[in-house]
Amino acid sequence: MPEPSARPPARRAWTVVVLLFFFMAVNFMDKAVLGLAGQRIRDDLGIGDTAFGTIGSAFFLLFSVAGVAVGFLADRVPARWLLATMVVLWSAAQLVVALPAAGFATLVVTRIVLGAAEGPAFPLANHTAFGWFPDRERTLPGSVLTVGGAAGVAVGGPLLAVVIGQWGWRAAFALTGALGLVWLAFWLRLGGEGPYAARRRDAAADGAAPPFRRLLARGTVLGSLACGFAAFWMMAVAMTWLPQYLQRVHGHGLEAASLMAAGTQIVGIVFILAIGQAAQRMLRAGRSSRVARGLVGGAAVLTSGLAMLLLTRVGGGAALVAVMLVAFTVGNAFFGLMSSALAEVAPAARRAALLGTVTAVASTAGAFGPALSGALVERAGSAAAGFGRAFDLCALLMIVGGLLAAALIRPARDRAALGIAETSEAPETSETSETSETSEISEDSETSEIPEAPEAPENPENPERMLA
Repeated sequence: MPEPSARPPARRAWTVVVLLFFFMAVNFMDKAVLGLAGQRIRDDLGIGDTAFGTIGSAFFLLFSVAGVAVGFLADRVPARWLLATMVVLWSAAQLVVALPAAGFATLVVTRIVLGAAEGPAFPLANHTAFGWFPDRERTLPGSVLTVGGAAGVAVGGPLLAVVIGQWGWRAAFALTGALGLVWLAFWLRLGGEGPYAARRRDAAADGAAPPFRRLLARGTVLGSLACGFAAFWMMAVAMTWLPQYLQRVHGHGLEAASLMAAGTQIVGIVFILAIGQAAQRMLRAGRSSRVARGLVGGAAVLTSGLAMLLLTRVGGGAALVAVMLVAFTVGNAFFGLMSSALAEVAPAARRAALLGTVTAVASTAGAFGPALSGALVERAGSAAAGFGRAFDLCALLMIVGGLLAAALIRPARDRAALGIAETSEAPETSETSETSETSEISEDSETSEIPEAPEAPENPENPERMLA
């Protein structure tokens, strides 16, 4: 499949991806700190499992609403400034918790603010990264961003555990807030949108794109929603309850539990990158996106779901670690594949909105998972029995979600049904790029050949006009 001849410099494109990798790493450290500090917080504030689960679920109260709103806003406002604003908000929310007077109510409120600021993070990061790459090369960058989240847990988990042990749980919140501000300084210096961003600049662009409701009704979107919901449920439960499961059921200390959780994420990084790279090679070799993104992604979540069923049935030791390596890591590969599949279906003018909406709706699982899991643990006869029920429920959701993704995600079929020309994007010229670096793109990009289109558009500022 031919691609546009004018391309952004690879170094510049991957610099932005690396920045977004660290963006996701800080993002997941913000999420992980609550679970790691959970026992200390419960003891210090005198709260039970249900109340602690409420704190965990508060994060997702506005998570989805913000994801949808910012997704539509990103079609009009430069991602550079949206990402910067989000980091300022979530850093402030973390720093407030570090104050000695912050109690249960403060934790609930700040987690709501944190969720609103971080809700659009993953889809907006993907949208920004995809602006630097054509369709068939987006799977690996999407997987790298997913790895950023895993790295935040793998590296940040042990670091935060040490901080909690040495200086208390409030110091850990202060650290994550400070790291966000450090990232912000680098982003304002080096970040920006790429030539494939195709941000909508006038209302006339809407006419070329299919109605948004038609996008939402396609199988690729529905399969992504079902499987994404299950994967987000697993992620939210793991962030909130996995460290406590290892401490309360298996008797591990905080640092040991954090190291075990971090170890699974380190292995998960290998899984995610390997699956993402394999999917991208399949696409380059001519395999369909249904296979490379739908079947592979669905199989990853299904595999994690089956392993989750074994989590509370294998005992401890090496067997437990082996099951954790699969249950809490392989399914995470779906997020990168889901994002690239959705970007393939959506025209450029709808990409940010679709990514934001699907991620927002799927992530509502995080509003229910931690709270319901906490209720199951608290009402069971023992912690072991309660965690067993919570993880079994998670496993069932993942198995069903994986099967639905494998059956429904068919980007080529959905794109054809929507009347969208295949790979209907061209990079913007340097005149319309948001960053000075993209001025290196030659003027030949104005007339470069567009894949499977007879002629390139006269005005590449509006790639939507290439839609069939």
